[in-house]
Amino acid sequence: MPLNRLFTWLLCSLSLPSIAQTTVYNVRNYGATGQKTDDATSAIAKAIDVARLAGGGVVQVPPGDYTCLHIALFSNITLQLDAGAVLYADLENPAVVDDRSFVYAENANNIAITGRGKIDGQAKYKWADYNYGDVEIVKEVEIAKKAGVEMKRSYRAGKGLFGVLLKECENVTVTDVTFENTSLWCMRIWGCNRVAIRGVTILSDLKMGVNSDGIDLDGTSNAHISGCTVSTGDDAICLKSGSWDYKDSGKSYPTENIIVDNCILTSSSTALMIGTETLSPIRHVLFSNCVIRHANKGIGINVQDGATVSDIKYVNLTIDLHRRHWNWWGDAEVFYFVLKKRNPNSLVGTIKNITIDNVTAHAEGTSRMITTVDKPLENIRLTNVQVFMEPEVTPDKRTTHAMRFEGVNGLTLDNVSVHWHDKTPEPGWQSGLVLTKVSNFRLRAVSARQAQKGSVEPAMLLTDCQRGIISECTAQPGTGRFMVIDGANTRDLMMHTNYLRNADDTALLLTKSVPKGQVIYMPLSK
Repeated sequence: MPLNRLFTWLLCSLSLPSIAQTTVYNVRNYGATGQKTDDATSAIAKAIDVARLAGGGVVQVPPGDYTCLHIALFSNITLQLDAGAVLYADLENPAVVDDRSFVYAENANNIAITGRGKIDGQAKYKWADYNYGDVEIVKEVEIAKKAGVEMKRSYRAGKGLFGVLLKECENVTVTDVTFENTSLWCMRIWGCNRVAIRGVTILSDLKMGVNSDGIDLDGTSNAHISGCTVSTGDDAICLKSGSWDYKDSGKSYPTENIIVDNCILTSSSTALMIGTETLSPIRHVLFSNCVIRHANKGIGINVQDGATVSDIKYVNLTIDLHRRHWNWWGDAEVFYFVLKKRNPNSLVGTIKNITIDNVTAHAEGTSRMITTVDKPLENIRLTNVQVFMEPEVTPDKRTTHAMRFEGVNGLTLDNVSVHWHDKTPEPGWQSGLVLTKVSNFRLRAVSARQAQKGSVEPAMLLTDCQRGIISECTAQPGTGRFMVIDGANTRDLMMHTNYLRNADDTALLLTKSVPKGQVIYMPLSK
């Protein structure tokens, strides 16, 4: 061989990586029949055990129906569900342990669940009298009772299993699989690092599927959820930082460095949720390019356990919201951020550095950012947001204003608009925008109107707000009074360059409680 060709051959040989042959372990070879009436638990476990002893491999589930109790994964194992393969959770089996998982792994590295097959949790529910055990919906229950709505709701019937439960694992991949009817959260990923979930479909009963969250990242870091379709009775995608055993204290991990993008989400609760379990920080999160359809709430942050939730961005979302039965958390609002204490001994957490940008939403409920403790939310920005308010589809009406902010330090609304449905307005509708005890704020290019044409309610109501600039805002056609400023603690407000030609002659009203000299305004453009 000529010297130059020999050198080229040696160089290529050194450059090419060695390709290891991954061994495939077909569960049919270990006793699985593919018949739903046969128990495949031991056959699948044996295939996984042989792969584990060999250092890893692909455990293949070919087309067929397989019923089993639990599946345990170990390091370097891929569970591959071929198209046409269905794994059924054997919930009726007396050996099923309640509140455990169908697929489980602990302290495992390099594990995967892949393929075009399906996992069916076979969840069952019942419609029964309400037990009044949910402290989060006390007000909503009373509204429903006054409206004459039946006090019954869905409950899980029988035992519950997580679809996938992973504890302190590293380098996790879940791709392409379809999950249906899990009786608890479809995925709980707790204390894990480096997680990729791509192209997954998750489906549960939108009316009955209580506690059937889609994907819950709990104390997990460096995760990417992409291209998934999730339609669930409970939260579609949820970030938490709780303890393993759900106690109000104990070992927990931060949830950080998370990307959720290019997903299609439907939820009878919240499509994109953070909390309530918040023992450790949740930070550096990007939600982007998602379509939210027929959900009960668009985005939510609920901090109750003392942690800091910060540096969260919601970008490029289209949101379509519709009210659900009263037992589900949510009012068909675009957002609900709340800072509170789970119990009197809980620490006070923090919500700060939140951005919502380029969002178009059709809503039925009042969107809120509030605090119930003596601490404000901090540095909240909404830019390029359009909200179209639609009539509520349920008899227990709850909505008042389009957006309400209470207890925020550092609020920016830039190019934000509210549009009310004029053909069938709700009797309880009032103002487009309400700010209470908001400081260091900027309203720029906000477009609004009161809900009812001819109503005495203002388009915007500011109470006890301080250090704010209101500029380039627009009164929409049909506006009566554009803005009312109220409250003895009002301080240092400036208004200029606002277009109020569509408002009546009393476009701006300062109530008698506002101290003199605390509101400075340039001539309003009429």
